[in-house]
Amino acid sequence: MANPSLFSGFRSSVILKVALLIICAFSLPSCLDSHEEIWLDADGSGAARIQLVFPQGVARFQGGEERIRKMIEDFVSSTPALTSHVLTTSADSDRFHLDLTLTFENALDLLDAANESTGSGLPPAATEFLGVTQINFSGLNFDFERRIELSKAIPGSLFIPQRQLQGHSITTIIHLPKAARTHNADSTADGGRTLIWSTPLATALKGPVERRFNMPLPIPWATIGFVTLMLVLLLGALIYYMLRRNSAA
Repeated sequence: MANPSLFSGFRSSVILKVALLIICAFSLPSCLDSHEEIWLDADGSGAARIQLVFPQGVARFQGGEERIRKMIEDFVSSTPALTSHVLTTSADSDRFHLDLTLTFENALDLLDAANESTGSGLPPAATEFLGVTQINFSGLNFDFERRIELSKAIPGSLFIPQRQLQGHSITTIIHLPKAARTHNADSTADGGRTLIWSTPLATALKGPVERRFNMPLPIPWATIGFVTLMLVLLLGALIYYMLRRNSAA
């Protein structure tokens, strides 16, 4: 016969977890805002800036400001794709501010590092927030898709009152070297080279958030033309030399 105390303990554990989820829902995400901006150059290098504002309760849950800084510094130092970074953090009475700027030489290497961040030492919520990014090359086209399930990063999101989510959003801005052919951005700038997504937090918590675009590969035609011209001149000089040599013989 099963021990009733075991079931009692199990029920108490479940009730405690549900209570904690409800508490988190009412306190943690009430002022979550995210703004990330990426600059991508034609050679694949670039920079990114991530600005987050979230409740102090989240910071304390992750070990406080010092612990958060250490986790980020450890992640950056263990990611060879990143060439430099600047991290600033601050806190007021109820909110924690994080501002991280990164530079990289190869965006593809950086995407691989982001997708493999599960074992990087970052908390699960951070890896869920990074999401999963997929890229594909088709001919001279570049396809990009990023999928974020924010509800997995925020415990108890189903219990969050809608009034607490109003006025908060997650924003992504990507500056491309060439105008996108297709995209699902909310707006664009700079002739289609800047894509802007701004998703209300309430919408982001209801389902997956997707950022996607298709862009023609930035081929350096001037460089190709110069190299072609040099090859033609070299070939012409070689033919001229061979003709002169044959005539002399």
